[in-house]
Amino acid sequence: MNPNTQSRNGLTVSVDPDSLDREISSMSQVSKCPICPAGGCSTPYWKTPSFHQCRLCGLIFRDPLPDEARLSHLYSISWASPDENIAETGATESINAQSLVKFLARTIGNEDLSGKRILDFGAGRGAMALALREKGAEVVAIEPFGFESLAKLGVPTYRHVRELPLEARFDGIVSVEVFEHLLDPRRTLHQLHRLLIPGGWLFITTPNAAGLLARLRGEHWREALRPGHVLFFTPATLKSLLLESGFRHIKRPRWLVRYTRKMQVRTVLNFAMQSVLADGGLRFLAFKN
Repeated sequence: MNPNTQSRNGLTVSVDPDSLDREISSMSQVSKCPICPAGGCSTPYWKTPSFHQCRLCGLIFRDPLPDEARLSHLYSISWASPDENIAETGATESINAQSLVKFLARTIGNEDLSGKRILDFGAGRGAMALALREKGAEVVAIEPFGFESLAKLGVPTYRHVRELPLEARFDGIVSVEVFEHLLDPRRTLHQLHRLLIPGGWLFITTPNAAGLLARLRGEHWREALRPGHVLFFTPATLKSLLLESGFRHIKRPRWLVRYTRKMQVRTVLNFAMQSVLADGGLRFLAFKN
């Protein structure tokens, strides 16, 4: 019998050895998705650094995922020189934060945020917290590694959600460039949903795995090269996770956000890519019923 054929129930069946090798290799590389309840299977997506994509939800995640101890070590080292390691300590600058807050206030129907109690989840170096406060909001921050820096800025800060008073509730929550760092974003979204008052809102930004630069650059995409980035969402993946966590009236706002004090080409180009849903960052505004 030809070595590339097998006999099954008296029938001779051709076997493609290359196809068989690929199938075996694919099976050996399967990893479990960190957000699918049933642990959806994944396939390799980028090689170096190694990322997989879930076949069910589309999440792209680092493989293997680092554990909390390894990530904590990375962030602790980064916070020794926070302004030199902004990829891990908070890359949002004050002008960018002020622009985001201005558009956010308008979108939720307020010219300012006076009297609003807002949680800055993953506050980093404090740009968003300060911009929110300038708009009149009463701001509380969650920041496990930049705790002392934020306290010096006069922002009431907790290291973890579990440290908040049991009765703490907020009109709104912002989480800017945080979710790509989380090992368990599903649990985090449930926690944040619980902290909102009825009708409260959540504003999230995170890199867009379906954006033009991610598609063109692949594993060389700058967001993938940052060691603290462990998860990347497509728009459909993040929207689905928000819905599963109880959020409704989910919007993907398109804003002409300034990146410097002058209106430059980058700002206009970013807005143009938002118009065709190909920008490098995801922005979602979601509400609690």
